[in-house]
Amino acid sequence: MPAEQDPQDLSKARTFFEFGNDASQKSNFDYAIDMYKRACKLVPDSLQFRQALRGIQRRRFNNEPSKVGRLVAMTNKPIHMKARSARGKQNYAVCLEVCEEAFTNNPWDVTAAREAAEAAEMMDLFPLAQWYLESVQNEVGKDVEYYRHAAHVHELCEAWPKAISAWEAVKRIDPYNDESERKIKGLFASQTMKKANYEDAIEKAGEKPKETAEDIAAKLEQMKLEKMTPEERLHKEIQKDPKQVWPYIELADIFRKRSQFEHAEKILAAGLKAVAKDPILLQNYAEVQMTRLKRAIEALTKRVDDDPTDVTSKSKLEQLHRMLLDYEIKEFRRRVAISPEDHNLHYQLGLALARDGKYAEAIGEFQIAKGSPNLKVDAMLQAGLSFEADGRGKLAERTYQEALKLIEPGDTTKFNAIHYQLGRVNETLGNMEAAEEHYNEVAANDYTYRDVAQRLKNLN
Repeated sequence: MPAEQDPQDLSKARTFFEFGNDASQKSNFDYAIDMYKRACKLVPDSLQFRQALRGIQRRRFNNEPSKVGRLVAMTNKPIHMKARSARGKQNYAVCLEVCEEAFTNNPWDVTAAREAAEAAEMMDLFPLAQWYLESVQNEVGKDVEYYRHAAHVHELCEAWPKAISAWEAVKRIDPYNDESERKIKGLFASQTMKKANYEDAIEKAGEKPKETAEDIAAKLEQMKLEKMTPEERLHKEIQKDPKQVWPYIELADIFRKRSQFEHAEKILAAGLKAVAKDPILLQNYAEVQMTRLKRAIEALTKRVDDDPTDVTSKSKLEQLHRMLLDYEIKEFRRRVAISPEDHNLHYQLGLALARDGKYAEAIGEFQIAKGSPNLKVDAMLQAGLSFEADGRGKLAERTYQEALKLIEPGDTTKFNAIHYQLGRVNETLGNMEAAEEHYNEVAANDYTYRDVAQRLKNLN
C-alpha cells in the first residue's frame, strides 16, 4: 500500500499546484512546469497534479505530437537509461522524477510512460501506473509489449473491460497468440466473480461500528474549523507552527485577490521574519511589492495625463518607474540564480535589462532564453532589438534572419515584426533595396503596420 501522506507535504504541494495553475493561465510554461513538478515530487500519487503537469507540457507543443522535434528521441535516450537505472536500484520516486524530464521534452514519450508505470506499480500506485500508460495510448501503434503491459496494469486495477480490450489488441496484432485468448476468458471469469462477490457482500452487510470517543472529538474539532473563516483557519495554522510557509502564502493570496496588497505585504513580511530567505515567500513578497508599484504608477500616469503641467507628479512618476525597474532586475536575477534552467526567467530578466539600457547583458539573457522552443523566436527578436540599440546592426540583421526561419506558418504577427526590423536595420546599414523588400513583405500583409507605408514612400 502507498505510504501515508505527510499533511505538511500535502499543503506545500497544494501551494505549488496553485502557483502552477496561475502560471499556466498566463502561459508561463517553464514556471508552471517547475511548480507542478515540485507538487508531484511531494505527492507522487496525485493524479490531479500529474494531469496538470502533462497538460501544460503538451500545451507547449500546442497539444500536437507532430511539433516535437525529431532529435528529441536522441535527447531522451540517456534520460530513459537514467530512469531505468533508478528503477533497478528501487529508487522508484526518483524514477518518476527522471521520467518527467523526458516528458518535458516529449509529453507523448511511450518509453518514459512505460518506465514510470513500472515504478508506480512497484510503489503500489496502480491507478497512477494505469494513467501513465493510457496517457500515451494514441501514440503506441502496433506495439504488442505495450498492450501486454497495459493489460497487466488494468488487471491490477480490476478494470476488467480495459484489460480485456488490451488483450484483444494483442490478439489483433498477433492473431496466432494463444495466450491472449486464455487471458480474455480468465478476465471475463474474474469480472463475473467480482460482481457476484460484491452483490453478496451487500446482502451480508451488518451494522456500522459505533463511534469511539476519539471519533466524536475529531468531529467536534472539524465542526469548529468549518465555522471559521478561511483567514481565521490560516491564522490558526500560523500560530500552531509559525515556520510553515504555506499558510502565509494562502493567506496573502486571499488579500491579493481582494486587492488588499498592504495586508498581503504584512503577512508575507511576517512569514519572512519566521522563515528567513524562503524562496517561495521571497518570490511572493516581491510580486506583491511590484504590483503595488505598478498600481501607484497607473494612478500617477492617469493624473499626469489629466494634468500635463503637474511637475511634481511627473517627477514622482519617473522615480516610481526607476524603482520598479530596479526591483524587477534584482528580483529576476535572484530567481535566475535559483532556477538557472528556467528559460522564461532569463527572458524576463533580458526584457528588464534592455529597458534599463543594459543591452550587452540583455543579449546574453535572450541567448539563453532561446533554448526554449516556445520562446526561441521572441528571444531572438528581442536580442536583435538589443543589438540594434547597442549599435551592432550586422549582428541584429543576422539574428533577425535566423528568427525569420523559425516562424510558424501563418504567424503573421512575428512575420511582420521581424521583416519590419530587418527593413529598419538595412536602412541603417545603407542597404535600401533590401530594406524596401522587407517593408514590402510587411505591406503585403498589413499596409497600416506601424509606419511601413511612410517608410516605403520615403525610400521611393
